[in-house]
Amino acid sequence: MIIIITGPTAVGKTNLSLSLFQKLSKKFGDTFILSVDSRQVYRYLDIGTDKVSKIIRKYIPHYLIDSFTLDYDFSLYDFLKITKKIVEFIRKNNLNLIMVGGTILYIYSLIKNFSLPPTNYQIRKKYENYDIGALKEILNKIDKNILLNYPYLDKKRIIRYIEIFELTNKSIMDIMNEHKQNKIPDFIDAIFILNNDRKIIYDNINKRVDKQIREGLIDEVRFLIKKYSKDKKALKTYGYKEIIEYLENKTTLEQAIDNIKKNTRHYAKRQLTFLRKLNEEIPTIYNLQVNNLTYEQLSLYIIQNIQKLNYLN
Repeated sequence: MIIIITGPTAVGKTNLSLSLFQKLSKKFGDTFILSVDSRQVYRYLDIGTDKVSKIIRKYIPHYLIDSFTLDYDFSLYDFLKITKKIVEFIRKNNLNLIMVGGTILYIYSLIKNFSLPPTNYQIRKKYENYDIGALKEILNKIDKNILLNYPYLDKKRIIRYIEIFELTNKSIMDIMNEHKQNKIPDFIDAIFILNNDRKIIYDNINKRVDKQIREGLIDEVRFLIKKYSKDKKALKTYGYKEIIEYLENKTTLEQAIDNIKKNTRHYAKRQLTFLRKLNEEIPTIYNLQVNNLTYEQLSLYIIQNIQKLNYLN
């Protein structure tokens, strides 16, 4: 059995997955967890990514956590390639897998069964010195619908879409349209989207950031920028870029913390937008409104729903 749990950041996905793991293991046998998080794949990004502790991971197996160093530019292509092999192994051996995380693009692409070309560093090098305006012009010549649908693409993502076109002679929109479907693929048994009142999600984000600061996020970032270039992709994401600005005396600590909270809230807002799109395209997805429910209650709800599937009776 393979199920997916997703939702916006700070909604409680990780804690639910740990609770559900215990119940699935007891009821259905050997179970594993796969992290669907584009930053948790990297070693040393622990506090800023709210990673499951090493103690818990010693007893609960997690795929795709601490799998790469920051020197490797982990991509959607890598995620799809690795995950499909894991899915094949799980299915072949009649095991159970909980895929959990908030990198919605990864989940969307897996569901749509995208087939993307690997990274081509020669093409990337060709465009790395272009400014973002020039890159947008190139992208518009390839397919105007890309920027119409995704107006806030950063430079790396635009270069990737140009790269995909040069390798396949198809725009990313063409590839997405080729894989349109309104049902969950056969290798996934159920998808659960967690949600909560936006005010509660935002409050959870603020509290989590304060906790990360108390637990040593600043020292974590100090270590990372001594070991790696601050230009690494993962270090330009919320929680890291703001602390780097503080360490470079470009802002105060108070302002850096406020910026992390603000940028994380913006990220949650984008996740919710993408999840609505997923819901519209695949009506069979289960939506769970968390509200005041415990992880125990949510786990039982999930168990009850997957038991309705014939093969789990």
